[in-house]
Amino acid sequence: MLLALCLGCGQSNPLGTVPVGGKVTYNSQPVEGATVSFIPNGEGRPATAISAADGSYNLTTLNWQGAVPGQYTVVVRKTDVGLASNQPVSMEEALKLNNRPPPPPKELLPAKYADATKSPLKVEVKKGPKNAIDLPLAD
Repeated sequence: MLLALCLGCGQSNPLGTVPVGGKVTYNSQPVEGATVSFIPNGEGRPATAISAADGSYNLTTLNWQGAVPGQYTVVVRKTDVGLASNQPVSMEEALKLNNRPPPPPKELLPAKYADATKSPLKVEVKKGPKNAIDLPLAD
C-alpha cells in the first residue's frame, strides 16, 4: 500500500495546470505548424504548442501538459523562412547566395494574431478535466 502511494506522488502537478487543446483553422482550413501561445492576462505562466497536420494543438507549460486556469490572450504565428529549395544550384550560385543575408521570414497568417496587444483571441481556461478551445482565424 505504501509503495502504491509513493508511486503516485511523482505524478502530482505542482503548477495546477489543466489540459487544453483544440484546433487551429484559417479560413476554415486546418493550419499545420503554427505556434500557439496562451499569454496570461496578469500573473501566470505562458503555455505553448505547435499545431499538427490536422490543425490540432495541445498546450504545455514547462514540463506539464495544459495551462493554469485563468484569462489568456492567444497568439498564433506561422512563418515561412524561405530557406528550403528543391532546385539544384551551381557552385557559383551557391557562393552568391551565401554572401547575401537570408530573406526575412514571411508571415503566413494575418498579423493581428501574431501580436498579443492586437490579438482578438481572448479565452478563459477553466478548472476541469479538459478545455477544448478551437481557434478559427480569418482575414
